[in-house]
Amino acid sequence: MDEMSKLREWRADAPAPGRERLAPGRRRLLDAAGARRRRRLPALGDWRVVSGAVAAGVTAVALLSTNLGGGTGGEGTPAAGGDVQVTEATPAPPSRASELLQKAAVVVAADPVPEPEEGDWVYVREVSLGVTDPADDSPATREDWYEYADPEFENWNEGDDHSPRERFEYLAALPEDTDAVLQKARWFYPQSGGRPDSENPGAGRSPADLAEWNFSSLRVLAGTAPMHPVGLSRVYEAMATIPGLRVAEGTVKDAAGRRALAFSVESDPDGMPVRDEVLIDPTTYTYLGTRSVATDDMGLEGGGDEKQWVEGDIVTSTAVLTTALVDDDGLRP
Repeated sequence: MDEMSKLREWRADAPAPGRERLAPGRRRLLDAAGARRRRRLPALGDWRVVSGAVAAGVTAVALLSTNLGGGTGGEGTPAAGGDVQVTEATPAPPSRASELLQKAAVVVAADPVPEPEEGDWVYVREVSLGVTDPADDSPATREDWYEYADPEFENWNEGDDHSPRERFEYLAALPEDTDAVLQKARWFYPQSGGRPDSENPGAGRSPADLAEWNFSSLRVLAGTAPMHPVGLSRVYEAMATIPGLRVAEGTVKDAAGRRALAFSVESDPDGMPVRDEVLIDPTTYTYLGTRSVATDDMGLEGGGDEKQWVEGDIVTSTAVLTTALVDDDGLRP
């Protein structure tokens, strides 16, 4: 069975995916298959990216053992696959993760506020590993342009596919209260993808479920471009309160070979054996990207010479190299 047929079967009973839930690899596959290309923001840090990306290029995943603001971060040089295959640090005490994010919140709040206008376009340049093809470790660089004010992707016209303007303005309006920020993040990025019926989605969920949902939705907000610095500050403050939040001891490497702080929460033990992380610059505390790390050994169906990951390997990684506001589609900063 070819990959696209398997993908259609895998998604047969699921609702139509939105922009923030689609992995970049799936988007490219759909484009290659002749689907009409739409201006979609990259799914930066989405909690559904890993399963989508792996499903796009893997027939089946099976365990092999039981055991503008933010986002610029300097150009960097795309790392060779071997440079980012294994994590370089173990989790630090939870208190350190919260302390680092509280410090980060203070630093980024002082950054200048972008002044996007309705006719602007958002330019994004990024490099990724394992996203287009999970079996390919080589870095892939791409550029994209997105209309800043796009009514088609506002007011829930496309589910939780929010335009850059809608995301920027939502960040700017976040309150100081961290519990309220968590609630608003879950509302803006609900797990269903559709507009929530409640202003407090997730009420009654277990603490573990809420922690993973809160972290995942805040990761997506942190990757907004253009980024409102006060909004990012409040995202960091809210993230710092999530139970079980942790940060790798020292730094890790992103897909561009840059040093980064890697924050995560405990993953669902019944889900894929993958830990999703948000990567932040250790000096400027701006958003750098995301990566997913294998928490157990796994590989492509059939084994043999096919792609396999051992615990600690990087499954996917995306690094934002440049974000900017430009005057028109196709223009570079």
